[in-house]
Amino acid sequence: MEDEDYELSRSEQKKAENARADANNAQNIRNAADVAIATKNPYAVAAGTAVKAVDAATGGAGSEVLGKALTVANKVTPGGKLAQKGLNKLNESGVGDAAGKAASLYNQKNGGVKEDAPNQVKTPKGGEQGGSLPSSGDKKTPQPNAQQNPNAKQGENAKAEADDKAKKEKKIPESSSNSSPQDDEEEKKSKGYTRYGIKGPLARIALLAFAPFIFFIIIIIMVVASVVGYFDDYEDAIGISATQGEDTGGVVFSATSQAQQDFYNRVLEVRNTYLAQGKNVDPLKVVATYHVLRARGAALNYETMTTDVIMDIADCMFLNNIYSDETFKNNLITYLIPKYLPDTTDSERESIANDVFEYVGNYYKLIGKEISSNCSSVGSCTYNISGFYISGKGNVKKELNINDLYVRLMQCGKTSYNDYGGTFGQPLEGEELVPFEKYALGVAYAEIGPGAPEEAFKAQMVAARSFILARPFDMGGWRTLKQEPDGKWVIQVAACTADQVYCDPDKGCSTAIGGNGQTSQVYSGTGHGRTWKGPLPENSPLRQYAADVQGELLVNNQGYVIQTGYLAAESTQFTNLARSGLDHKQILLQVYNHGRRSYGASDIYKASCGNCVSNGEFASWKQYEGAWINVQLGNSGRTIKQIGCLATSLSIQIAKSGVPTNVSDFNPGTFVTYLSNQGAFGGSGALLSYASVETIAPTFRYQGYDDLSGMSRQDKLNRIKSIVSQTGVYAVAEVKGITGQHWVAIDSVNGDTINMMDPGSSSTDMWGTYNWANTSRIVYYKVG
Repeated sequence: MEDEDYELSRSEQKKAENARADANNAQNIRNAADVAIATKNPYAVAAGTAVKAVDAATGGAGSEVLGKALTVANKVTPGGKLAQKGLNKLNESGVGDAAGKAASLYNQKNGGVKEDAPNQVKTPKGGEQGGSLPSSGDKKTPQPNAQQNPNAKQGENAKAEADDKAKKEKKIPESSSNSSPQDDEEEKKSKGYTRYGIKGPLARIALLAFAPFIFFIIIIIMVVASVVGYFDDYEDAIGISATQGEDTGGVVFSATSQAQQDFYNRVLEVRNTYLAQGKNVDPLKVVATYHVLRARGAALNYETMTTDVIMDIADCMFLNNIYSDETFKNNLITYLIPKYLPDTTDSERESIANDVFEYVGNYYKLIGKEISSNCSSVGSCTYNISGFYISGKGNVKKELNINDLYVRLMQCGKTSYNDYGGTFGQPLEGEELVPFEKYALGVAYAEIGPGAPEEAFKAQMVAARSFILARPFDMGGWRTLKQEPDGKWVIQVAACTADQVYCDPDKGCSTAIGGNGQTSQVYSGTGHGRTWKGPLPENSPLRQYAADVQGELLVNNQGYVIQTGYLAAESTQFTNLARSGLDHKQILLQVYNHGRRSYGASDIYKASCGNCVSNGEFASWKQYEGAWINVQLGNSGRTIKQIGCLATSLSIQIAKSGVPTNVSDFNPGTFVTYLSNQGAFGGSGALLSYASVETIAPTFRYQGYDDLSGMSRQDKLNRIKSIVSQTGVYAVAEVKGITGQHWVAIDSVNGDTINMMDPGSSSTDMWGTYNWANTSRIVYYKVG
């Protein structure tokens, strides 16, 4: 009898559990439908609307049927269990808060919804608590109670129903005073009705009809759940970007608490303090470090992220006032992470440091922003312009999306102060359209010259670019900026001091006999009477300076491009401020916020520049994967996979250069096979001569190598820059020195970052991956 009672009790307990599961899943389905509609994704909206419509028609029975279907599916299908996990994830932190805010961010990222749209959930203003999503700074798990967790209430009702039913079947007497609506409900169910008046057979038919549909709903909701987590992870990145007025991918952000906003404000205060010292602190990297440390268990929150803690992070970014990713990463591993996570191992610390950079990269991908361009030469940029600030006119709204931009050099005629000898409004004879980025380099070459300090030259380039873009909207007439029938955007400006003086960096420039470039018409090339300036050497550091500031414009706090008028006085200021230790951004903010040039300069806008980072198939060639991994180097018995880093790096550069080769299907395998047949490898598999590559690519000519061992970091960087900035030059570098030989192909240099194509990894930052001190040799080739 005891065993029978036990079995009966277990049976009733199971029924109660099923009833609770059914009720919970029904509520999860309703929540999921609300979130699906909030995303405004058409498929999710269709699914969510269908559930709501069925519920409306059946008085809520539709969700209960789907809930029961999910309970059954959980027991018999892996897919059902997966779906349940998705719904649980969606609800475990408070579905209305988390999903609602994620849906709001998702909507804003994808074009937004109207203010009066139903189901739109707005990000609450600072200080509001209801409906807010806790960010990484102060996450709190909601406590389950009947008021804030409808699932809990549903579960209690289900348990009560099951207990009542169990008591009746066991014939336990109840007093009439304990009778409840639930008892009446049970009586209805015993007669074949549901609570909503649908007969049992109809419910079973509905179950069969809705069961396939539930999986469609679940898939949609699991996608939505991933959106919830994704945006939640990057809320602090959106917050700091919004606070400093940078791109957020269209997301309108408001802090969920004053403590959160105060934290962002402290980060920017530290940035400004360091800026005055000539150090550029990246606020996004500060927030990324905080987010990753907290996620790994550090005892940090918005309140404890004091100015001192923020300065700890900022200090990690610099070596002798110079920022580099390598410096930041090494200091995170060596100093910061042990301080805030003392129990971590060396490998864990490296992983945490990598997570910081990954956080920044993923955020940029999330908002659709290009990370600063890695260009070794001047290419083409896309400018998204809202308008211009013109002295005397103020802000002039003009929305432009400009790509493939060129300059048409126009003649200079007679003005009240000078006669240049030409006719205004007429093209300058013999001149080709000049790519805009090349034009900016040529203007700085002409106006401030190669003798200026690096940061002054960069400031001049940004000023020249900003000024000339705004010029047509100040002067009008024949000065125009428009898209021509062939698709090119063309800006027409005078090739003299009436607008800006341009000196072709590749051909040099000349003037009429007796002219000096300031009071004369200036022509490209040296064949117009008097040579004013010769061609800029291919290894001139000015070319690298141009690459470093490619696509940069000076803007005000509305994002309008400032018409940065300048004369010799401003160029002199650029030089003096650069010599005092300011970088080009600090120089521009100083000059165009004071005195007669008080134009409200606020920030540097960076255009998206293409043709800078190699993205051909060759960029992904690896020595450890591909059809060539088992190809032997000569008669060494050793393969590309084992020792083929130099051969792979050289084949990458040959393919990047585009030169013709003596094999039809060029890749690391055919490269090594060809050189092996020429006897280019020694007994150990080493390449006997760097010049031997000319046998397979005759126009890829060996120029020499530099031994970099023993040089300082800055000297190495300067030497590498001077080599790879030359037109048509391609280089490979040995990056492990005495610690173990490894070669990579250098793709470009941007500022202090050397970008590589590594046959041994997917990393692209050479000194962020390999210690700069171990870069021991650079070998370089030139096409021609």
